[in-house]
Amino acid sequence: MAIIRRLMEDRIRERAYHLWEAEGRPEGRAEAHWALASRLEAESEAELDEMGRESFPASDPPGNTPQTGIGRG
Repeated sequence: MAIIRRLMEDRIRERAYHLWEAEGRPEGRAEAHWALASRLEAESEAELDEMGRESFPASDPPGNTPQTGIGRG
């Protein structure tokens, strides 16, 4: 679990850095950039989770599909 937390912190740190740069590298806004980056990462994670839940059944092959045209000759 520590590895996952570390990876998430790294993504937040990188996103906060890009936000800071996009704002012209202002002084004293580190906490605001971190909070925004944290929220954006959480939203991205939730969106990916939702996409995974929606696609899960489609990835399973149908269990009861009749095959046609096999064995006919």
